[in-house]
Amino acid sequence: MVTFFSLLTTAFSCIFYGVITTAVIMSILYFVLKSLSKGIVQSFPFYITGLILAFLLICNLSVLIGAFQVKSTTEAMALSLRQLTENTSGIVNAKESQAVFDYLIDEYPLLGNYLQIADFSGNDISNLAMVIPEVVRKEMNHVIWSKFLWSLGYIVVACFIAILFEQGQRQRKGVTTRRSRVSNRRVRMYR
Repeated sequence: MVTFFSLLTTAFSCIFYGVITTAVIMSILYFVLKSLSKGIVQSFPFYITGLILAFLLICNLSVLIGAFQVKSTTEAMALSLRQLTENTSGIVNAKESQAVFDYLIDEYPLLGNYLQIADFSGNDISNLAMVIPEVVRKEMNHVIWSKFLWSLGYIVVACFIAILFEQGQRQRKGVTTRRSRVSNRRVRMYR
């Protein structure tokens, strides 16, 4: 039950910080795009694109923040593994290494959201305290960079779409303005 509440509070904190970070990014994007052209931020496609971008960023940044939290616990994992494996020796097989990793997942439940299967067979049991945290750090770095780059890609595509729709609206307004000028001239000519 304690594990459930620990995971629940950690998940809510990741989502909370993901929402806060997304709000900051979205407000910066709003002011940058508004400085480019006021027409961009006053269009319907801008708001739809913004909602989709906000949802995608909240998801990505929540996972990214969770990966940072898992990465920050690797030293505690190493200490926990040293205590678990002290006074033992021998080569670990796949089943034993999975049992050790399951112990870590029980101790650090957020880790289970990122990694579930571990095969450290062939390693000495005393080396697991160094090997497992290092693998977790590498995997979390991969998750962090992956989510960061996806988020950056989402931002670039959303800005491109907003600018593209704004340019399309400018062109349509230009055609409408020309038509109204031509009709005004025709009306004057007939008077």
